[in-house]
Amino acid sequence: MSAMTSEIQIDSMEQLRAAGFEGFLTVMALREQGCASVPVEQGVYVVVRDWTAPPRFLASSIGGWYRGEDPTVASDELIAKWVADACVLYIGCAEGGGVRSKLQQRIKRYLRFGLGKVVDHPGGRYIWQLGGSSALRLAWCATGEESPAPLAAKLHAAFAVRHGMIPFANLAQEPPA
Repeated sequence: MSAMTSEIQIDSMEQLRAAGFEGFLTVMALREQGCASVPVEQGVYVVVRDWTAPPRFLASSIGGWYRGEDPTVASDELIAKWVADACVLYIGCAEGGGVRSKLQQRIKRYLRFGLGKVVDHPGGRYIWQLGGSSALRLAWCATGEESPAPLAAKLHAAFAVRHGMIPFANLAQEPPA
């Protein structure tokens, strides 16, 4: 975990890089390479939007129907959750001993969910109702053998202090699994 400090700033990609994040590849690029550059380690990943134009929400989500549930939500809910001046849209945590709990597999499943596949990754599903989602960027910070939960908690806390709410696509206050 490179430059992790107790005072994490997450208002830009530069600040995330300074905090030890790498990657910053678009959804499209990660799909094309099959997530080959994402480490097979525990860690934290973020979805970042690097443009400031107002969001365009799709009438229907492109995400997969998991357990028969349509991931589409009402546009007023998306508008209420939108954090206008935030570049971080989602904070995810890949923790555990099995390969399915590592960054590479968590991100692969997240992207497959965004392709409409039936995949167990409904967390962050609001991303897939956002116009231009294939241009969003994902970055990650591998934690090796250390639990990524403390880092995820710091990121959530830093976001809440700065914006007064959780990231747009996170569905709960606690760090996501």
